[in-house]
Amino acid sequence: MSDLREQIQRDLDNVRVWSVDPRDPVRVDRHPEGWRCIGVGNTAAVFQAAACPGLAIKVYAEPFADVAREEAAVYEQLGDSPYFPTFHGKGDHFVLIGYRPGVNIYDCLVQGIYIPERVILDVEEAIRYARSRGLTPSDIHVRNVIVHEGRGYLIDVSDYRRQDKIKRWEILKKAYYDYYVDLYRPGRTVPPWILETIRKWYKTAEGEQGANIWPFADRIRRMFF
Repeated sequence: MSDLREQIQRDLDNVRVWSVDPRDPVRVDRHPEGWRCIGVGNTAAVFQAAACPGLAIKVYAEPFADVAREEAAVYEQLGDSPYFPTFHGKGDHFVLIGYRPGVNIYDCLVQGIYIPERVILDVEEAIRYARSRGLTPSDIHVRNVIVHEGRGYLIDVSDYRRQDKIKRWEILKKAYYDYYVDLYRPGRTVPPWILETIRKWYKTAEGEQGANIWPFADRIRRMFF
């Protein structure tokens, strides 16, 4: 595994991940041949290399090297759990974790893929497990909950030591039971602009004002469903 980490460290010279706005996903300009980008977040992009398809390489944009170190420390504290990727190592600006197949909740909504209640229950169990390890799970949202074969898994644990309480998961869970359960029909999709509007609204009013999202959700339901 140490040889693999050294090879990845060398390959990082051919990776360009950069951040335009910390509230928006990073951009990927280039990556090594044989790598493919499988996801982006606000601080990092995740790649899968053809030479090691069972692993995911999370590469952070330059301003977020400290987040990479924090995420590695959180994975070490989590230990082994079926609800989180396995931690395999770290380097400058990257962490190496087990690849989790599946589709995140955002893409499930956009593509009309059903999200069973078991996924919500799995996330609740994952949160309880993380708390039992002395962590404070935070910033759980539609892009870091993975759905695979009817089960739910969590990725992106970098904020699990934050002491402030971010209510995104509670809002998402409420939206599932108050809206999704009644409105879902096979193949029904949610336009991406609706999800992006909700995301930007929440980021602007993050905190106690997050509850203001419900009048907006009711208007969307009346307009489109």
